This record gives sequence, structure tokens and C-alpha cells, in this order.
Amino acid sequence: MQPTVGSFLFDYLYNQGVRHAFGIPGDFALPTFRWLEASKLDLLTMTHEPSVGFAADAYARVHGLGVACVTYCVGGLNMLNSIACAYAEKSPVVVISGGPSPGDRKHDNLVHHKVRTFDTQRRIYDEVTCASTVLLDPETAAEEIIRVVNEVRTHSRPGYIEVPYDVVDLPIRLPTVKNYPAPESDKENLQAALSEVAERISKAKMPVIVADVELHRHGLTPLALAIAEKFNIPIASTLLSKSIIPETNPLYIGVYSAALSEEICQDYVEGSDCLILLGAFLSDVFSGFHATHKLDRTKTILATTEKLRVGLHAYESVLLKDFLEALAQADIKPKSFKNPYKQTDLVPLTDAERAQPLDADAFFRILGLTIVKDATVVCDTGDALFGAVGLRTTQASNFLSDAYYLSMGFAVPATIGAIAAKPESRAYCLVGDGAFQMTGMEVSTCAKYDLHPIVCILNNNGYGTQRHIIDGPFNNIHNWEYAKIRDVINYGKSVKVQTKGELENVLKEAGKTKAMYLIEVIIPRDDCSPPLKRLTNNLSEIRDAKKRK
Repeated sequence: MQPTVGSFLFDYLYNQGVRHAFGIPGDFALPTFRWLEASKLDLLTMTHEPSVGFAADAYARVHGLGVACVTYCVGGLNMLNSIACAYAEKSPVVVISGGPSPGDRKHDNLVHHKVRTFDTQRRIYDEVTCASTVLLDPETAAEEIIRVVNEVRTHSRPGYIEVPYDVVDLPIRLPTVKNYPAPESDKENLQAALSEVAERISKAKMPVIVADVELHRHGLTPLALAIAEKFNIPIASTLLSKSIIPETNPLYIGVYSAALSEEICQDYVEGSDCLILLGAFLSDVFSGFHATHKLDRTKTILATTEKLRVGLHAYESVLLKDFLEALAQADIKPKSFKNPYKQTDLVPLTDAERAQPLDADAFFRILGLTIVKDATVVCDTGDALFGAVGLRTTQASNFLSDAYYLSMGFAVPATIGAIAAKPESRAYCLVGDGAFQMTGMEVSTCAKYDLHPIVCILNNNGYGTQRHIIDGPFNNIHNWEYAKIRDVINYGKSVKVQTKGELENVLKEAGKTKAMYLIEVIIPRDDCSPPLKRLTNNLSEIRDAKKRK
């Protein structure tokens, strides 16, 4: 049978490696959902469109390509924030939206969900995608689908495909096979850059690699690790790239984020005479929320998909992959390095401690003591993220967070995406009470599909991160009985814990039981982890007008 626009779309995505899609149906998208249901992809429908985007984002980070399906405007615009997160953090998500018919567009009818013009949603999505298309013509639809998906893969950023409800069922014209020339580096610039970099590393007494998120997004982490191991150069990650390097590697020295870092890691990176930043986002999170970071540009090598800078020299038209492959073959003697970072075993609770009330620092200590092997940890913004810096993971993609965009509400739906992408890994979701009230009812989706995350709600009765920056009644929220949500959805197990011993017991039990656990962790209102305290002190000096003066 001749394929239709809908069958071709989902067959092509399946052939690109996608196995799951996330979505919420709506009338403009229902014909598209019918083709999705008939495809080889497994569909997980969520309860709210922002959650669809976060789930597809997390799936893409683990699996390589994600798919989010929604209806026109009321669905697509509702999902905009989570796709903006994926764009900001370079996550390859294909957005598929239903849409009005070409006839409606021709006559400019007042169709429900329409905002200003029929192109309003597509134009808005142009700001948060690397490629977009509206499939008005089945004669060109196949080539447009291939073009957008190819751009998503190339740039590791979201793309947008809008499918009119009456076009999705039409026969599609199969695409003409085209050979697109692969991009190439400027050979002279590549050689010049390599010579300067090799000389700098050879002369350096204290080189260090910071492996950041672009390595993971473009499948280049093994190359960076091979370079570190060949030349015996220590390697750090960032909050955004935490876990792309196995944190048990003997060259690993921790997570760097300026003053938010562990002291050994911060001192080593900022004291380096040859800092090699690979795939790095030089954001304010990277600099610990200081206006400027303490890194000397003259001693820095910055290699990303967009630029290559060695000291104050810029080298144009050099691909990151080509640079890393050439550097891996360079004639550089291995460096003398003895790792100052000692991964000490966490100290078990004493009998006296078990009766003590919980605090944020104790939560992460106990989690580290009880977490199951090769677990996936998904963190929301706030202490759920910054307190987890010290947790050690052993496999790539075992730590997921929106550590640059920092949108509350990421973790619970992202956990669903992570489970779909990596079902063999037990997922721990760490989320604050404020963020949980935004998207936490996606635990209903866990019930629908029989998923078994361990969801830890850190309840400090409000927006705790903001309180430490500028406090006020605007940071208060209504306190829920979170442990009773299990009764609402009639699924899983739930418990409220207030002491260290109670938390240890339930985490041990949860790790051994195939069930969803929802654990409400009571944290004192004004308590936070040491990393978050350092962060909020920095931000308070920036945001609070009284402190700025």
C-alpha cells in the first residue's frame, strides 16, 4: 500500500531509532494520533502538555531522539516552556502538532484554537527550534519530514512539524534520494589549532579537561574520555553534564561550577595552567552565578560545535568531532597526575542519628547510602539538584536535570521519559514540594503505564530556593498531604518520613520492591544543602537591591 503522510512520518522516526512517543490528543491532532497508534512506536499519553515536552526531552537525552505530539495552539503553546528548555540545553526533540486544513488557511476562517494567524504557533516555535515545517502538500511532505529530523539530529535541538488534520491521511510522494555532502573542517585551520593545543598541553604542568553537555548530545564523550586516558589528564564534569563521565573513573575529579563545586575540584580547575573546555556552556550556572568566572582566557582551550578558541586565538570552520579525533592522535607525552580527589565511603547512620530529625544534607547522605546500583537520578530545580552534586553515578546518562534552563516542574515527567528510554535502570525522582505541585500529578501516568519510580518530595513548605535569595510571603505555598496522593490515584506506596532512620528504612525497602514509591521527606523550612546555600548567597547579592548597594 502507498504510505500516507502519517504512516511515513512515524515509520521514518522509527527507522531513526525512536521507540516511544509522548503526547496529549486534541481534535486537530486526533487523525495524527490514529497513525501514531498504528505505528511501531509506543505512545505514552500524559496529563498536561508541559509534561509531554519534559518527558520527550529526558527520553531524547538518554535515547538520542525524542518525540512530543500535541494539538494546535492550546496544546503546542502550552508545551512551549518545556521545548524552550530542550532548545536551551540542546536536546533533540521532534515536536509534532496537529493543525487546521489548507482550506481553512486559504479562506482565513475563524477556527477554534487559532490565535492571531494560522502561522502564529509555527512562528513562535521558530524561536525554540532549529527547523520547522507545515505539511500542506503531500507531494513535498516526505522531504520536509526528512529535512527537519536531519536538522534536529545535526544540531541536537528541537524541530517542529505541523500536520493539518486532513493532510495526514493523504498518500505521500516518496522522497527522491539525495546525497548531502558531509560538512568538513578547514584542514589548515585544524592543523594550526592542533599544533597550538598540543604545544600548550605538552608544556602544561596542571592540565584539566572539563567535559560538558555537547559531548553527550553529539555522541563524542568516548573521544573526550580516550583523550583524558591517553594523556593522563584529569577530567571534571559540570552540573549540566554530570554523569556523562563515569564518576568512578580514576581521572574524575568532580563537578565544576565555580563556588558551587567541591573545593578540590574548584581549586584544580581554577588553578590549571591549561584548561580544556570540551562542549562547554559558559553560562552563569557554570560560573556559580557570579557575574564573571575566575578562568583565565589566555590559559583556556574552548572547543564546541560552534567555535574553537585557543587562548585568544580563534580558529574558524573546525568541527568539534574532527578536532577531538585529531587531538586523540597527537604526539603528547602522558602527564604526571595523582588524583587529589578521594571518593570516601559514606558513613552509615549511628543508632543515635536514626532518631534525629531530617535535614537537607542528611537526605542526600542517606540517599547515597541506600541508592540501588546503576540507578537513574532525575532532579528538579533547587535543592533537589544542587544537593545532589555529591551523588556518585557509574554510567552515562544516569543523572538528568535541567541545570542550565532551571525550570521547575522538570523532574516528575522527565522521570517518565527516562524510564521509557532506560527501563532496566531504577529511577529516583528528586523534586521539591513547589515543583511537585506544578507537574507532580504525572504520577497518575506512572499508574496508567505501571511504572515504578521512587519519587522523593523534599517538603520544606514553599519555594525554599527563593527564600534564601529574597524572602517574602510570595514564596509560601499551600501544604498538601503528599503521602495521601497514593489514595487518589490508587497506585503504588506512599509514606511521610521525618527522621533519618525512617528515611533509611523506606529507601531500603523501596529499592528492593517493584512498586512506585512516593516518599514525602520533611525538611525544616529554612534549611538547605551547603551547595544551595552558596548559590543563593551569590544570587542574593545580585538580585537584592539592598545588598547590591
